[in-house]
This record gives sequence, structure tokens and C-alpha cells, in this order.
Amino acid sequence: MKIALVHPPPRSEFDRHWARFPVLGLAYVAASLLRAGHDVVLLDGKLGGLGVDDIVRRVRDERPDLVGITCMTVEFPVAVAIARRIKAARPVPIVVGGAHVNAAGKAVLDECDAFDFACVGEGEHLACELADAIAAGGAGLARIAGLAYRRHRLTVWNGARPYPRDYDELPFPAWHLFRVGDQVPLLTHRGCPFQCNFCGHNSGFKPRYRTPASVLAEIEHVVTTFRPNVIRFEDETFGLHVRRTKEILHGIVARGLHRRVRFSAQTRVDRIDDELVALLREARFETLELGVESGNPAILAATHKGITLEQVERAVVLARRHRLRVWCKFILGHPNETLADIRDTVAFIARLNPDRLSVAIMTPYPGTPIHDMARKGEGGYRLLARDWTDFDKYSAGALELDGVSLGQLKFYQLWSYVNLYLRNRRLGELARLVWAHRPMARELAWSMLARNARELVRAPASAATAPR
Repeated sequence: MKIALVHPPPRSEFDRHWARFPVLGLAYVAASLLRAGHDVVLLDGKLGGLGVDDIVRRVRDERPDLVGITCMTVEFPVAVAIARRIKAARPVPIVVGGAHVNAAGKAVLDECDAFDFACVGEGEHLACELADAIAAGGAGLARIAGLAYRRHRLTVWNGARPYPRDYDELPFPAWHLFRVGDQVPLLTHRGCPFQCNFCGHNSGFKPRYRTPASVLAEIEHVVTTFRPNVIRFEDETFGLHVRRTKEILHGIVARGLHRRVRFSAQTRVDRIDDELVALLREARFETLELGVESGNPAILAATHKGITLEQVERAVVLARRHRLRVWCKFILGHPNETLADIRDTVAFIARLNPDRLSVAIMTPYPGTPIHDMARKGEGGYRLLARDWTDFDKYSAGALELDGVSLGQLKFYQLWSYVNLYLRNRRLGELARLVWAHRPMARELAWSMLARNARELVRAPASAATAPR
């Protein structure tokens, strides 16, 4: 069969920023379909620069037998628009997958009648089975685990799909279909056992590992074939299995791969020790990404992340000792968080003085405990979202707290960055950062100002009706 795989185009400046890097899920599915003998056409709205009109036109011209669309939560409305436009152009079956579908399940079919199928879970084998079933006239759909579809006008789901027994058996991602730039992502394991309340566990709770030999073979393949400047490990926690991780790092050095490419990874502060950080430096890791989430100890404990501020500070010291750049990531808007708690986070950021910073606003993604709390009005939350487009943790906003408005969250999001550079006398760096990311900075500032303006307009009416 000819199968078109679609990655929706960016919808904001933040999307355009992250759109510089290819998407792993689609590359894995494409590789599995190619190995099964199918003809794959990639329509990449991110790296390929295709808009919705371009994608629809390409589908009409290529005439595929099946279209697959992947999407995150915030991309779902764009995926819906693409599917509806494709259906209007020609009657081809469409399957939707990705992180949003993994969380929302078969409900995505009720939201959009242009989707014929939904892939809930890992898609490499499901995509091949679905293609075979469609080629056979629809026979066997009920036997495809993880598949949601319509039967007799009802939406059905065939139940959870078991994880593959051997991840080494999967083909390497089909990067030759993409416009690969200077950075290529790589995954050494799937699944995360931790219980962070803001995480939807898109890959499940049970860790499933590739062997170090398979990981090293993929690094060799990527470096030789695509020659990127950086390979970024996309594991939710690089170093989750410490002995195995050290074996991979030793292998990078033994094969001389560290002389051909640089590396980056994200991990937890409680997985860091001096030996691991020294190995990371030897293997030419330049940036270590750390999820910190909050600078207030009580708020951090309530996230169920299971780390402490002392561990955060120790991890940053270890990274700096071995000359690794540190990228710290925070969230504003935790359950029952107050303005005082948020100011603690802003102050902690300045004290840590990370080389790079990301500050997101809490977003109640489907499948997370935060989503359930927001829907029920627990944790002091008010759900503001009108549609999935608002579920953007940087430039939009889906909720606020009883004592902290969305406008205030946006203000402190912006102030976290400014305060970091001002307090640490990094003014030249701040100026270069703003200049290099002018569109994003403008979008963030405008979003904050617009929200606060709306709150000021609302304030007199609220005061007039308040009890005296």
C-alpha cells in the first residue's frame, strides 16, 4: 500500500522553535511500514515547511491508500482540520495517533468524524496490521489490539496493546524521509516508573529497555549516515538504569563516537552521581537537562516527583564541576500554589543560575492527575480552556488558581527569565537571547499583556457585584 504520514504544521512561534527537530514516533512508524514492504510518503508540516493546504494538495496528488496523522494535544485541532480537508478532497481512510490519542483514547473519534481509526499506544506494529487489514477489505480489524474504530455506528476499542517483547527488533527510525538538521533524537528506553502528577505517562509506567549494543549501533548509523552535530537522548529519564547507562557511555567512548558528535540528555537529579557525570563529560555530553518543577519544598513534594531542592542543588554543582551546561525546567501553577510559592520558585531559579531555563505554565493534559483535578475544580483550579488549542504550556493557558490568575502566571513566567539574568548580571546574554528568539519573546510578552488587560477590564464588574 501507499501510506502518507502527516505531521501537522506549527501553530505558534514556540511550535516553530521546537519544529527544528524531527519527531521520533512518526519516524519509527515509517521505518516499520517500509520494512513491511509499504510505500511511505512523509508530509512533514514542521521540518518540511508544509502548510495545511500543501498537505491536502499532496494527499490529493499522491493518492495514498491510507493516511496517518500524529499529534500532541495542542495540535489536535490542526489534525482535525487536516483530516476534514483530506476527506473533502478524496475518500481515503485516516488513522490518528500520537501522545494526545494515547491519553484521550477512542474519544478522539467522537470529536472528529473524519478520523476512521485511532491508534492508542505504540504504533509500529499496529500500523502494519492496520494496513494489512485495509488491504484485505477490512477483515481482521477486531483483532488489532490498541485500535479504535467505528462498528455499526458505535465507537469501539479493541483493548490495550501489549508492549513488544524486544525493542532491539524494531528498525531504526526512518530519518532518510525527513529533512534532518543538526540535531537527531534517539531513544534508549520507553516508560517511566515515577508518579509526577503533571505527567500523562505517554509511554507507560513500566520501563522497557533496548540493549546497549542496539543503542550504540544506532548512534553509529546516525553519525555515519546523517552527520548531525548533536544526538539528543529523548528518554524521559536518561540514567534510569544506571549500570546500563554507564555501559552505553563507555561504549560511546570506546568506539570513538564522542569525537564525531556531541550529546544531550535529560534526567532526574536523584539519578546523578560523580561517576556518571564524569562519564557524561568524557562521552562529550555538553548539556544536562534537569526537571526541577518548583523552588518551594512543599509544592515540590506535592508533585509526587520524589526529589528535594537539596538534590537539585547537588546535581547542578556536580554538573558544573565537570563543565556540563545545565538546563533546568520549571512549572508554575501547581495545585494550591500561591503567589508566595511562585516567588520562591523565581528566587530559586536565580540562585541556581542555570545556563538554560524553561518555565512552563501548568497544563492539564488528558491522562494526568492534574487534568482530573482541574475538571473537578480541585487543587484551587479553574479550568479556562475552550478547546485543545489552549493546552499550550508556553504561549496560551488552560487554567488558573483561586489566588493566582492566568495573567499573573504569565507575568511570573516571563519574570523568571528576566530575574535570572538580572540577578546574575548576565545582561549581555539576556540581550542576545531576546534578539535570537524575538518572535517567541514577542509572543510570550503579548500573551501576558493581553491576558492582564482582559483581567483589568473584568475587575470593575467583579468588584461591583462583590458582597460588601
